Amino acid sequence: LEETQRFREMWKHSLHMVPTISNQILGWSSVRDNYCFIKTTNSSIATETMLETDRKLGQATSGALEEIYDDTTGLVSIDTEIDPEIENSVPTPLNHVKTGQSDNILSVSPAKYTRIQLASYVVRWLNKCDPKYRQFFVRRMKQLAAGDRSRILAKNLKGSKSVIFETYLEQKSGFRILWTTGENKDILVWFVAKHKSVSRLMRLIDDSMNRSARQMTSIAVLPEFRKETDEHIAAIPIEENIILDPLGNVPLKLYNICFDEIEQISDVTWKPQLHLTEEERDIVEAKGTVVVLGRSGTGKTICICNRMDHDRQRMSHDTTFSQLFVARSQRLCGYVRDTIGNDRCTSFKTFEQLIMLLESSLPQNDKLFLPSQRMDFMRFKNEIYEGNTPGDVDALIVWTNIQAFLKGSIEAIRSPGRILAKKEYIATDIFGKRRCRLTTEQRESVYAVFLRYQKHMSTNLWDDCDRILSTIQRLEEAKITEKEIFNALRKSKIYVDEIQDYTQAEILLFFYICGPGDLFLAGDPAQSVVLGVEFRFEDIRAVGHHIAGPERRDLIPQKPKIVNVNFRSHSGILDTAATVLRCLFDVFPDSAKQLNEDRGLFQGPRPGIFYKVESDRLSTLVSEKLHGIIILVHDSEKSYWRRVLGGYPLVYGIREAKGLEFKRMILLGFFRGLPCSVQKPFRDLFLGRSTTNFDINFPQIEGILKLLYTAVTRCIEKLFIAETSSSSAGDAFVRRLTTTSIRHAPRFAQDGDKEEALATRNRTDDIEKMVMTCDEWLATGIDNAEMAEETTNTDLSQAEALLDKAVYCFEQANEPVLASTARNHCSSIRFRSQLLSTNSPPATTQVDLRVSWLMERLLADNLLIECRKLCTSALPFFSPYTREQVEKLILCKLP
Repeated sequence: LEETQRFREMWKHSLHMVPTISNQILGWSSVRDNYCFIKTTNSSIATETMLETDRKLGQATSGALEEIYDDTTGLVSIDTEIDPEIENSVPTPLNHVKTGQSDNILSVSPAKYTRIQLASYVVRWLNKCDPKYRQFFVRRMKQLAAGDRSRILAKNLKGSKSVIFETYLEQKSGFRILWTTGENKDILVWFVAKHKSVSRLMRLIDDSMNRSARQMTSIAVLPEFRKETDEHIAAIPIEENIILDPLGNVPLKLYNICFDEIEQISDVTWKPQLHLTEEERDIVEAKGTVVVLGRSGTGKTICICNRMDHDRQRMSHDTTFSQLFVARSQRLCGYVRDTIGNDRCTSFKTFEQLIMLLESSLPQNDKLFLPSQRMDFMRFKNEIYEGNTPGDVDALIVWTNIQAFLKGSIEAIRSPGRILAKKEYIATDIFGKRRCRLTTEQRESVYAVFLRYQKHMSTNLWDDCDRILSTIQRLEEAKITEKEIFNALRKSKIYVDEIQDYTQAEILLFFYICGPGDLFLAGDPAQSVVLGVEFRFEDIRAVGHHIAGPERRDLIPQKPKIVNVNFRSHSGILDTAATVLRCLFDVFPDSAKQLNEDRGLFQGPRPGIFYKVESDRLSTLVSEKLHGIIILVHDSEKSYWRRVLGGYPLVYGIREAKGLEFKRMILLGFFRGLPCSVQKPFRDLFLGRSTTNFDINFPQIEGILKLLYTAVTRCIEKLFIAETSSSSAGDAFVRRLTTTSIRHAPRFAQDGDKEEALATRNRTDDIEKMVMTCDEWLATGIDNAEMAEETTNTDLSQAEALLDKAVYCFEQANEPVLASTARNHCSSIRFRSQLLSTNSPPATTQVDLRVSWLMERLLADNLLIECRKLCTSALPFFSPYTREQVEKLILCKLP
């Protein structure tokens, strides 16, 4: 009785709040949903190369989309403004149009425009607006298609460099339809918006058309790229006439409406046909399992969105059709969901959520995967690699071989015990030099460490491969003994982004729950920086061979589709990224040779080099002149640089920042932070002096080059590379970028101009001041908080650091409520970390008090994901009675 009273008193507030919880998963992604502007523009902060354009867009974008539709109600808000020039608002019948002196019946009136294209913003507006506004919109489209050009239908907007028309929707609402015409007599409808937003949206449309009209600029053609197309590559021609989204450098998503189909818009079940260019259609309509490869910022995710939309339309008649999008990032799942919209047949899950779903749905086994018993790279390095004599192979190389080959490869899955035998691993006819770039002696050394690893793991430890292989085994058993459960888990189509971050065992999992011929995969081999993953396109084909067998060769993935137009970065940044790839290809020709050159949409400034800059001066620079700029460093040096820069919070690790993009960025101390053992090899590589067998002698260089490429391509607009001290690798890299004297180094001259260096050595006092708006601070804060929410399953210290950044950003954005929410989230993570790291368990009463206090605040902030994680972490420390009550009254009700 006493324990019951104590529990009720301590947990009464949490128990009172739990019944009000919504069934949907709530967290920081839901916070973003409450901010229409942040939600809409997060993935499309404009990538402008001209400062004047950037300022213009900054003024125009602010608040523009908020006035297109109201996200909170799903209905269009109504103005009281009435324009005296508009005719009476009573709609005429849809088959009649008032055209000045008389009424013409459209069925017999010749249409002067045969096709109308609607931007995605218009389709979104139509899906949310009141049905009567659909009828007004249909009437206006019929009038425009019939050639009616009265002033209320085709008012030419003044102040625009392009020809942009405004059409009055009707009398009372104050809405305007903004549209342009194309060379093929098509009408492109960009926005439906309030009258007060017209001038801002006009500037956005004008700038989009100007950017789309600019001639594409390519990086110089590297020697490797002049070779004939690889036999595994399906080259796709690039269409020059790309219409860019007004809110970012991505293609504008368009839908086609024929003249005879206009009236269908008034039907609430109407779904428009997605407009596809020739190269987009080649990808979207490809049969079987499709693999899309492209460099950073080339629109791979857009290809996935288009394919999902296309499959929805094609299979709309099939009630059993289902599709699943998978990514490692919750933010990426949210972006794709917002782009294509929710649908009954579609689900969006992170890879971790997918694994958890499979584990909870499949028949149970005796294997438990407790977080405290998980083996990751740092634990492997500290407990197994250090203190032994593994030979001359780097710890990361050993870890990658264990995860990608010895346990996570198809050959390992086929082997007894699902562990690759030493004989097979060392045999070059099974694991050739292109796949595993280690000598026989190095492989011997790796396998010796692996045997110690397996012995150490026998003490109830597990790694990610063990968890995946266990899930695969349970799927195989369910396919035979529990067919109903197995069929319920299967999907008609699965779409996976960042496929280079998955091992063969994880890719096999996708084949099992979808089947060969029904996967759509996208990625970039040059960005394979996840610890323990070694990716090649052939790995996917090998999994296809394993699944399809010799009798179904038609199900094996064919040539990958290539996208090489970069929509994120301008040519100035791409040139530097290209020289990193050149170095990668020179000494590791099989690491990412599947892809041809990147092509940027426009030119831009070359990166600036701050070499041997004093730390104090750099601290002053980022805190005063460039306050808000992102600092990118090695993940292991984040704390050091944050301290050197006077506590500057926006310091990211490179791996931590993967998948993000930043308008302005400083890559700091990259070469200073490299081990001494690779300084001289990097110097020789950058200066064109690399010797034969470089890939065999220095295999760790490949991963570092990919890390450098990933870092450079995070930048959208302005890139700085800063080194505070001299180093052999840094000196050589600066020389390669800032001079034209290095032999074999390509110079990116165009149109007969003289060769220019790839970067400039800048002085601190020459850098233009840059500040962030409150909306940008807010977006960055939510980005950090969402990343922290995703990271809490793997690295609590990293999640805590991300939330500290989020608090700082929310304070700069004058958002005290969100700052408080982030602090509460951070307190919960900090306490969970204490529970996991303590040697002696804390007193039960202390845990009860702390967890109940934190739960009240997390529930009040709707951080339900963290609520579940906190309760789960604290359960072992509760008394039996408290554990039972928390599980029954709270944990079971959390999403």
